[in-house]
Amino acid sequence: MMTPSILRLFKVNGIRLLAVGTLLSSLTTVATAEDVPRVASLSKAQTSRASAAKQNKYTFIMFWKDQDDATKSMWSTLQQNLNGKQDSTSIVAVNTGDPKEQKIIEEYGVSRAPMPLTLAVAPNGAITGSFVKQINADYIQQSFVSPTKARCMLNLQSRKMVLLCVTPAGSTGIPKGVQDFKAVPCYKDVVEVVTVSRSESAENGFLKELEVPASQGSSIVFMAPPGVMIGQFNGNVTSQQLIAELKKAGKSCGVEGCKHCKE
Repeated sequence: MMTPSILRLFKVNGIRLLAVGTLLSSLTTVATAEDVPRVASLSKAQTSRASAAKQNKYTFIMFWKDQDDATKSMWSTLQQNLNGKQDSTSIVAVNTGDPKEQKIIEEYGVSRAPMPLTLAVAPNGAITGSFVKQINADYIQQSFVSPTKARCMLNLQSRKMVLLCVTPAGSTGIPKGVQDFKAVPCYKDVVEVVTVSRSESAENGFLKELEVPASQGSSIVFMAPPGVMIGQFNGNVTSQQLIAELKKAGKSCGVEGCKHCKE
């Protein structure tokens, strides 16, 4: 079963990532909590993000340039909706003119973005929401995603393909076709295998978004950056089938390493 694009599934969390399309296209990697340098020179925003990640919290980073009405309104909305959620979130404001914050501004590629801009960053470093000029309670709430969705988003944002293996309750095995695909030399470093059990209730919403059949044994969802759905298969899929579907996608692969494979 084919689905046109996973961007449709991430319309709340991913599509609002800068209407001008500059943010994710400028990122080659997305920093995880483990990647943050342990140095005393970390800026206020970097320190806040690193501390939140250690505590499995989301960080909402508001980038701003001028203290205009839009900036004041966005900051007020963030405070009103997140101040009571200190156990799960952290919020920080970053003035794009602050020389101490240039590293994080460069990391997210927002120096020329419309302001104000808020990024919602999951504990693993995935950007789960991006909001330009305005934000509201619904947008904030929709930025909180399941752990598996955050992991898939992080890999796509890091320019990797994802093979999401949805397994029946009690099963942890990875289908042979997926293992064989991952073993192909020119794919092994540009694809991430992510597993999730149907029994994980926290993932029900994500699996519904992906339209994974509830009655099927194992399901494989094949995704490529920036958000292309290559295909969805059952557990009997072969590596040859996965390669064939990837080649059909052509430029939609979105991964430099897969463009010249000659299997």
